[in-house]
Amino acid sequence: MSESIAFIMCTEGGGQLAKESLLMAESFRKFTGSFKEAPIYSFQVREKHDVSPETIAKLASFGVKHQKVILNTKYPDYPLANKPLLCAYAEQAIEADIIVFLDSDLVFFAEPKEFHLPPEYGIGIRPEHHKMIGSEGSSDPNEDYWMRLYGIAGVKDPDRFVTTTVDQKKIRAFWNSGVVAVRRKLGIFTAWKHTIEQLLEEGTSITKENWYYEQSALSATICAMTDNVFHFSPGYNYPVHSHNAMPVSERVASFEDVICIHDHLFRPRKEQYRERTWVKTLKRMKEFDRSTSKYQWLYDYLQIHNPKPNLAQQTLETVLFLPGVQWLLPYQK
Repeated sequence: MSESIAFIMCTEGGGQLAKESLLMAESFRKFTGSFKEAPIYSFQVREKHDVSPETIAKLASFGVKHQKVILNTKYPDYPLANKPLLCAYAEQAIEADIIVFLDSDLVFFAEPKEFHLPPEYGIGIRPEHHKMIGSEGSSDPNEDYWMRLYGIAGVKDPDRFVTTTVDQKKIRAFWNSGVVAVRRKLGIFTAWKHTIEQLLEEGTSITKENWYYEQSALSATICAMTDNVFHFSPGYNYPVHSHNAMPVSERVASFEDVICIHDHLFRPRKEQYRERTWVKTLKRMKEFDRSTSKYQWLYDYLQIHNPKPNLAQQTLETVLFLPGVQWLLPYQK
């Protein structure tokens, strides 16, 4: 008998995050095969970030049940705390054998069969894309932080390492929290909540440099609770914004080769005279097949649901992508 599975995500406000949730939901229902009818639950977990009735209705049209459940009252200025707080709540409230947390800025293109975890594993996840606050070992400037974090989480064996998917650094086990599948009975999400709360209650201040503390807290929690971590295939949680920075051997050549991509395709650019974020992301991907129906579906969707370009953007987006122009330009990593 197959295990039951449910999906959860955060949706907030009426801008970028709401648009991301709608795209994710539509792509999930369109491309995920046998998962198309799986239950998806959306939550608003902070006050003052109300989701519009129009967005709630649109989510409902995709079979997504949205609820306002205020969970993040202590750390409202740290939105990434939403994840462990929501995941712990869902682990107690949702009756499913496997719960999958999904960042709202995902786009699905194929059936995510690996979400049905192999029986010997209690969690499925991908390694972090970049080193960031990770530690390469005893001489790393971030090492003291990780040792303190391991103490909070109760890690007995600190010598577990992963290789980051983009900058290819071997670091202490540091996983990306954008796509996480757990066996509910193990209580991993609840333990994650306890770890991040202890970390923040110690007075840790959140800055741009350590913004991803919630991921490090999850990673330490996993190390404390299980030795068996299933790494999803590279086509899961693929960092499309870092495509050009990845080793050639790790890049995908088409959206036909991925399960889901991860990027902020609705993020506005501060420079109003530069090409729009989603245009820059999609059109600058090296050695990538733009002729597929999945690429065209996403391109058309973003064209409709993003603001129209101003004159400077329209001109730049035309000139930059004329045949023969791109190879003259340095690619942003």
